[in-house]
Amino acid sequence: MSIIHKSPVNDVELFYGSWPDLMRTSPHANNDSKPVVFDFDTKHELTWKQVWQLSAQLKAQLFHNFGIGKKGALPPFHNDPSLGDVVIFYTPNTYSSLPYHLALHDLGATISPASTSYDVKDICHQIVTTDAVVVVAAAEKSETARQAVELSGRDVKVVVMEDLVNGAKNVTQNEIDSAPHVALSRDQALSKIAYLGMSSGTSGGLPKAVRLTHFNVTSNCLQVSAAAPNLAQNVVASAVIPTTHIYGLTMFLSVLPYNGSVVIHHKQFNLRDLLEAQKKYKVSLWILVPPVIVQLAKNPMVDEYLDSIRAHVRCIVSGAAPLGGNVVDQVSVRLTGNKDGILPGGDKLVIHQAYGLTESSPIVGMLDPLSAHIDVMTVGCLMPNTEARIVDEEGNDQPAVLVTDTRGIGAAVKRGEKIPSGELWIRGPQIMDGYHKNPTSSRESLEPSTETIGLQHFQDRWLRTGDVAVIDTFGRIMVVDRTKELIKSMSRQVAPAELEALLLNHPSVNDVAVVGVHNDDNGTESARAFVVLQPGDVCDPTTIKQWMDQQVPSYKRLYGGIVVIDTVPKNASGKILRRLLRQRRDDRVFGVPKTAKL
Repeated sequence: MSIIHKSPVNDVELFYGSWPDLMRTSPHANNDSKPVVFDFDTKHELTWKQVWQLSAQLKAQLFHNFGIGKKGALPPFHNDPSLGDVVIFYTPNTYSSLPYHLALHDLGATISPASTSYDVKDICHQIVTTDAVVVVAAAEKSETARQAVELSGRDVKVVVMEDLVNGAKNVTQNEIDSAPHVALSRDQALSKIAYLGMSSGTSGGLPKAVRLTHFNVTSNCLQVSAAAPNLAQNVVASAVIPTTHIYGLTMFLSVLPYNGSVVIHHKQFNLRDLLEAQKKYKVSLWILVPPVIVQLAKNPMVDEYLDSIRAHVRCIVSGAAPLGGNVVDQVSVRLTGNKDGILPGGDKLVIHQAYGLTESSPIVGMLDPLSAHIDVMTVGCLMPNTEARIVDEEGNDQPAVLVTDTRGIGAAVKRGEKIPSGELWIRGPQIMDGYHKNPTSSRESLEPSTETIGLQHFQDRWLRTGDVAVIDTFGRIMVVDRTKELIKSMSRQVAPAELEALLLNHPSVNDVAVVGVHNDDNGTESARAFVVLQPGDVCDPTTIKQWMDQQVPSYKRLYGGIVVIDTVPKNASGKILRRLLRQRRDDRVFGVPKTAKL
């Protein structure tokens, strides 16, 4: 019998329309008295009124000059009525990101964000996978985009992001008025694809395009707003997580602007810039990833800024990868000056983890900073309008459990103690439509619901997250392990199979398996390759690592090093037994400092 876990937060009334039209309903949407967007690098700032003005000017140029949203103007690479013209957005964080997203969606386009770490092959794969017709690229990425288009063999336009921003002042009112505004009906909101987000999925493999509808993304904005009002409303936040990542996109382009908060956009992460922005703009909320939090805990530069941090920062939210308890203790003591994490004036510095996936738009778990149940070793409670199951390896549902030691729960599960844990399954309005052009992966990740629907707004499928979790009696989620093979390197997904396929192209490699190893010093996982050399080959494994690191973006490099083994352990069907590789100790590791461990 299924055991359904529910959110402790009351369901909220959701929105049936386009994402820009949701943003128009915000009580702050016409505010012209304070900026909603700052650009740390260019020093530009925009109020909400100016955001809408620039969005209208961009929309006019995208429509009249490039044919986006104009029927028959662009090649029909797909016949999917749920998609608009697919536009890859290949830019760093910038003050124009929010106006661009609003403009493209108002034209009915589907946006596919692309990480600026992607190389020519990555962008080519994304063009083909998503059926893109336009790439909007930052100037410094435009040549990479053009090479990717050439490699794809498709007729895809490349638009330089800055050119349209600079040309905005020349747009006439007639051009603005004649560009369409695509409104969505209730049914259209449920089916129209807003984003094709790239993800290796819950089962690994090459990156797939996740189909997120307008209803998915508007629902998640309202869910987070209701579940964590003291996090979302009227804060000042630094955006160092890329808005091409679903976590950054949802928080910095949707949730925080919708709630009247100010977002400071950073082109890329730099610790000095993060600290300078905090001091200059009195940043009160840091939404970060574990490697950045490690730097806050350990880098001596932080000492110069402690007075400002202690005066203004009230909450740090970590996401995109697990955050270790030791790091939490270190950063809390460092930033507050005491082991209890108490700031001057008596407030506690709240450090909290959130949980989500690209496939869930992304937020599944989070807590309000003022919640009595905040515990940094949990990833919060289920969002409103969301339900979950905990399903063990035998298919049995597991109940909520009273947890007295949140720090020890993960180790206890791995030791085999009898704790009700299992794969986390979730359903709710934020769950993806599926993987684009990949029905097999969709079937593997989405389990049909047979239970009575208890949600006001529901999806009739369970998303199998691939994460092993426990839910306690307060409704808090603790992720204790994972069934999926993905490596979380620098808070990005890395599929072992992709790296293995590349390594097999090296003439010295006979067989290979890749697993993730944890690096405490950097607060991240790194890829480690277990290599079987060709018979009689005596090459230095370090040269294989050097060769491999030239083939891939930085986050896919073998920072975990290379281990030479006799055979790759596999089961009878040929599946790699990565668990056995993770259990190995005392291996000689080539090409890596001795800080990465299994």
